Amino acid sequence: MKRLLATLFIFTLMTVSIVGASYAESPTVDRAVTLPAMEMQKEVNAPWQLHPPVIDGDLSDWPLTNKIFLTGETADYPAGSELLREDDLSGWISILWTSDRVYLALSVRDEYVVRKSRNWHDDDMAAVVFDVDQSGDYSVGDVQLTLSPDNLLTVNGGWPAGYEWAIRETDYGWAGEVSIPMREFGNVDFLGDVQVGFTWGLQDNDGIGVESWLSWAGPEYLKPTPEEGALTFVNGPVRKWVAFHPGVDGYDGIVDASLSSWSPDQNSGADERLTLYSRNQFHVVIKFDIPDLGPDVRVLGGKVHFNAESRNHDWTSYVRIYRLLRPWDENSVTWNNADASTRWAVPGANSVGVDREGRSIGSGALDRLGWITFNLSGSAVRDMYENPDENYGLIFRAEEGSAVRYLLSSTESGPDTAPWIEIYAEFPPGQGN
Repeated sequence: MKRLLATLFIFTLMTVSIVGASYAESPTVDRAVTLPAMEMQKEVNAPWQLHPPVIDGDLSDWPLTNKIFLTGETADYPAGSELLREDDLSGWISILWTSDRVYLALSVRDEYVVRKSRNWHDDDMAAVVFDVDQSGDYSVGDVQLTLSPDNLLTVNGGWPAGYEWAIRETDYGWAGEVSIPMREFGNVDFLGDVQVGFTWGLQDNDGIGVESWLSWAGPEYLKPTPEEGALTFVNGPVRKWVAFHPGVDGYDGIVDASLSSWSPDQNSGADERLTLYSRNQFHVVIKFDIPDLGPDVRVLGGKVHFNAESRNHDWTSYVRIYRLLRPWDENSVTWNNADASTRWAVPGANSVGVDREGRSIGSGALDRLGWITFNLSGSAVRDMYENPDENYGLIFRAEEGSAVRYLLSSTESGPDTAPWIEIYAEFPPGQGN
């Protein structure tokens, strides 16, 4: 099992919302017991899920094959807790993850649900601890949750920003669901069986204060301890870059052309070179189709690669990329026209909101000859993939930098130099290997 390095979470200190300086101690309920020595660390798994459950407090849509039970028999602490009746204090938790969030379901059996104190630590409550760096002690970046039956959720003692949750009473006690943003774990992709320290616990107040409690692994359930268990995020998807070159393996999904303010009615769709020139003089339009990558594949990002053949100065031009909002034809598009019969609202496809979007989805520098890569917004590429009928392509505009003219190879130049694309995609387990 792999450990998640603590240094990752020092790096993400500013992205993790931490409220409160320390964890509270678990309630003292007859701690004069002999704590048994741990023979083996408890280990459980959290599987990846393609379609997450709806966070509404109803657990019927959960895949409940990976329940983690907590009863007097399965608890590590306190000693002798097997004497507790399961109908008055017991429960289970189930944890799964998607590419964006961690989900947990909780079901608690409790004869008398009590939530009346100003301090939720004094009433019926559940706690869940993720010791992200597996230090066995509190560290910045750890995630500690408390759940109360009146739909109160806390994170490290404070408000759970960005979380989703629903907790409610049931006929047998109470139950809840929580959705945790992945950023709480340091924005780390849980690929490759990543493991964190883990424990959880329950406490019971039947009207006169906390009378009993159970800790799944370790003597505390409100903070990490050396005796905590381990939770491994398993069965993750496969993420990889997939390349598409014109003329290779039957791919023929890229068209391109230059728009020239010098020759506003001249089409360049059949030319072997594209021209990008600053000062609103030459733009490049390109449209690429993304082939079907398979069922339930999620596109996460994209790149466009151009071969810069020549330039008139050894200077740098800075390019911004925008989505086009209307169809155009490679064989008739010009500075003035989108196709043979339709003019751009503003020459050069420059009407924001009609010809193109106003916010760029990528940028980059033309600063050398040879292959140059432009990264594209993941959300934009995903939308182009999922809504191909609304994919009208992109316009590349050299908006800043020196007045330098670059000649780029077009799709007509041949497969060795033509523009090509890469798509970064997430494939469900068993696909994309």
